[in-house]
Amino acid sequence: MTSLEHYLRSIDQPPAGGAPAVAFFDLDRTLIAGYSILAIAAETARRAAREGELRKAGRVFRDLLRHRVENSGSNYHRVVRRVTKALQGVPEAVLQEIGEEAYRKRIEKTLYSEAITLVEAHRAAGHKLVIVSAASRYQVEPVAKVLGIEEICCTHLEVQDGRFTGRLVAPLCYGEGKTLAARRVARRHRAKLENCWFYSDSSADLPLLKAVGHPVAVNASDKLGVHARARQWPQLQFHTRGLPSVESVTRTLMAGQALLATSAIGLLGRRLGVGETRNINRMTQLLGDAGAGIAGLEIEIEGREHLSRHRPAIFVFNHQSLLDALVLAHLLRKDVVAFCKKEMASNPLVGPLLRQLDTVFVDREEKDQSALLQQALAVLASGRSLVIAPEGTRSVLGEIQPFKHGAFYLARKAGVPLVPIVLHNVKDALPKGALLLRPATIRVTVLPPVQPETIRSVRGACSALEDKYIELLGRSRQAALPHRAIA
Repeated sequence: MTSLEHYLRSIDQPPAGGAPAVAFFDLDRTLIAGYSILAIAAETARRAAREGELRKAGRVFRDLLRHRVENSGSNYHRVVRRVTKALQGVPEAVLQEIGEEAYRKRIEKTLYSEAITLVEAHRAAGHKLVIVSAASRYQVEPVAKVLGIEEICCTHLEVQDGRFTGRLVAPLCYGEGKTLAARRVARRHRAKLENCWFYSDSSADLPLLKAVGHPVAVNASDKLGVHARARQWPQLQFHTRGLPSVESVTRTLMAGQALLATSAIGLLGRRLGVGETRNINRMTQLLGDAGAGIAGLEIEIEGREHLSRHRPAIFVFNHQSLLDALVLAHLLRKDVVAFCKKEMASNPLVGPLLRQLDTVFVDREEKDQSALLQQALAVLASGRSLVIAPEGTRSVLGEIQPFKHGAFYLARKAGVPLVPIVLHNVKDALPKGALLLRPATIRVTVLPPVQPETIRSVRGACSALEDKYIELLGRSRQAALPHRAIA
């Protein structure tokens, strides 16, 4: 078995003469754990109960779920034809919606972090990126969009007048069909298959694996593993979405207990008459130090001096993970109040703790935010700082989402500095959609404060800082990729 870190070094080796190259990726059990068809099946079966046009398809998909049919051998063709026939008459838009919903609810949390690293390495090397999968585009497109892969080859269901006809478009993107699709892509990019990569888990993909110059078995089936060993192909094993380790389970349970214990200590402090600010600060420090320690987080900080030099301030950060709160509590320690979406207030685990910490809950649907503004200004006037994620939400890959202007407007209005905190890789410890913690070394960069008098244009300052985050995180990802040694 080849380690991913060792393998990544080979990707940076350019083809002879600088010829164009394409990296092809299978989807199921290569980019994601498990089978995307089961996520589609679950969502279709759920909706079939209330949408009559999906009832026939719902029965077929329920049968799929019951038997956990895998994409192997001639069985695959039978399953695809049965599913396609069951969708006859269903509007294509319905399956597009189901695909997006299945991604958000189920598939997103199965993305291998190692696969993300692999895709980023090929992108950094200047290779064209293509997903080539036997799945339909309703399964593939949401994943491709998140990974920034613009080109896909997949199995197509025939559509007329916006509805499925119940027929497939030949040839299927399966077996030799994948090879045909890959050859077309290679010709379009003027690349030769011998200069291309293909990553797959299945022996059904042997035709394309044998056709490319860089075949790689990922999470290989037993049959593919035999072929890979015989031909000395690299084999990669991705673990981030596999069975959890005892350590991960233990750390997760202990971290949950730490949250409950912190909340209990806060309640006890209030009953004993401990001052409110002192009590909140003690809870923040306990959460940051004990919580981060239990979670196995080692935190490396660049620019630490900016955290305490200017108070009160508005600290802004890029939202990567539910663990962001632990990292920020560890960094800021006292006299801080966080902004948080109001849905978290009702969370049974963290809701009680957030309320005790004086968290400002934001209703993102509320158009009139004047009361929220006054609450934020009152916090700053009391000498405490605010902690705000200007993105409002987090991405799977940790990429920067568009910044909202509120933090910049507040900084100018209150006359306090805005201190940017760049979280590079908190998602390594707990990616979006994951439930179990994994120990990690978290890298943090604290940038010099943006002084309020320099914010002449809120929109301009917001855009400039967003660009700075994108630049720093891009550099961070590049630095994390192993590069070939220079002789």
